[in-house]
Amino acid sequence: MSTPLPLLLATGFGLGLLHALDPDHVLAVANLNRARAGSGRRASLSFCARWALGHGVALLAIGALVLLAGMAVPAQIAEGAEYLVGWVLIVLGVGALWSVFSGEAPIRWHRHDANGASHLHVAGLPAHHGRRAVAVGLLHGTAGSASLLALAPLAGAPDPWIGMSYLVLFGSGVLLAMMIFGNVLGGGLGLLQGRLPRLASALRVALALAAMGLGVAWVQGGW
Repeated sequence: MSTPLPLLLATGFGLGLLHALDPDHVLAVANLNRARAGSGRRASLSFCARWALGHGVALLAIGALVLLAGMAVPAQIAEGAEYLVGWVLIVLGVGALWSVFSGEAPIRWHRHDANGASHLHVAGLPAHHGRRAVAVGLLHGTAGSASLLALAPLAGAPDPWIGMSYLVLFGSGVLLAMMIFGNVLGGGLGLLQGRLPRLASALRVALALAAMGLGVAWVQGGW
């Protein structure tokens, strides 16, 4: 039974809104934002927008391969991305805990420009947190659960470009939901940091532990 085009596209946007707030997405962005937890809404919105950009680019690339090129994306790629997402959550949680109790992590992997070689970053040197958010978004977009959720309703699409339009609206829903979340996260953390710094630290610890717990579950195949 054919789905009316307006309903199909509205479904894509609605599923994007819901998909953005999956626990692994929320915890990843919240812990990515740790370095600027007291800097307010603007920094938080920037992180969320960059994550959503990476997520959307990955889905559009997968969609183009499937819908326009007629290729089948190997299941091992999506499964590998899900496994890496688990490790990313663990690393982000550990880094967030370190920043709460000891300040900036002393050493981490870093690259200063697009053409430069990757290297270990020493605390105190500049770091491009926004690029990290894009990279994590790309990984989430590649993960199997995101790809299947986005592409499943497209099997009955009469035109591959309708499917691509669906993905654009799906990504727009993800972006909008993430921007709303970033506004709440940045405003809330900024308010707590100024008035109740201990509560703000406790919240950051809770987010870090939740990310680590979810990451372990994903790595062990318990999700």
